[in-house]
Amino acid sequence: MLRRHNMRPDKIVSKAPGKLVVLGEYAVINGSPSMVLAINRYCHAKITSSDDAFSRMIARTTKDQEVKFGKGEISGFQVVDTVSRFFPKGKICSALIDSSQLFDSGMKVGLGSSAAALTAWAGAWAAFSDNEFLAADGVVLRKLIGMHRMIQGGSGSGIDVAASLYGGVITFQLDGLREPHVSSVQLPKGVEFAGVFTGSAANTINYLKCYREWCEEAPSKAENQQTKMADIAQVGISACKANNAEVFLRSISEYSRCLEALGNSMGTEIFTPAHRHLQITANDLGVSYKASGAGGGDMGLAFSSDSDVLEQFKKKASKNHKVLDLKIAEKGLAVEMIT
Repeated sequence: MLRRHNMRPDKIVSKAPGKLVVLGEYAVINGSPSMVLAINRYCHAKITSSDDAFSRMIARTTKDQEVKFGKGEISGFQVVDTVSRFFPKGKICSALIDSSQLFDSGMKVGLGSSAAALTAWAGAWAAFSDNEFLAADGVVLRKLIGMHRMIQGGSGSGIDVAASLYGGVITFQLDGLREPHVSSVQLPKGVEFAGVFTGSAANTINYLKCYREWCEEAPSKAENQQTKMADIAQVGISACKANNAEVFLRSISEYSRCLEALGNSMGTEIFTPAHRHLQITANDLGVSYKASGAGGGDMGLAFSSDSDVLEQFKKKASKNHKVLDLKIAEKGLAVEMIT
């Protein structure tokens, strides 16, 4: 729902966290239960009134892109122009969308930068242009997912948008009408995680396209694979709810094997040599490891209930890859008015 405010602030600032998918990749598109962490790397947005008849906007990733445009004109930034269609009470403004925390080593690393940017900007723009706050609920989530699909050409489940909006650790599932359902969950007590950037960026949209094409070409095999992945994801989520670390960690390893098998079936390298190297390192230490997200590079996730062993994994992984200092972001979208 939207909550209206009556203040006229001098500045609106917002932030939305990135994500790491724990369970349910690919199968979530077909209605499988899934699980995702919101992580403490954020997209920040800032909006103030313009001093003249033009809007000025900076989009910051690995570098700054700056545009200037008049009222009624488009900015050329997909996130900004898409949000404006849903909240059309446009005003002249000076703005910054800073996603630089969701990039590393000069590239996108798979932390849901587009979803975080959309969520942060939508929250700031709704407050600035329409005096409304976006709440973390189903109504707003459906609207944000609709915007995100427009940006991504219709692909994606919306799990990354949900993480940015709600924060924390959540389960996510699409029903038969493709309506999203979200609930809060916690990792089993004592389980810790590490996020590792493999050193190469993946194009999630291309991987999802390949997945859909494979599902159409081999529907029976795809259905069997989806069922197996959905069952494992459900077992892992249930283990979290039951505070069963052993079963949860086993589910991570089993889902990892499913992702590798899926890539082989699709003829696409979901599990790259970097992921395989990290998998071997994890296996040697008794750590549960999987690619997080669409694979093909980007991020890997390691879990263990032994913090010392996880530290050993991080030390070994850091020799060839980048271990990011990530923690769970307990809160999602935050919008603040500054007067």
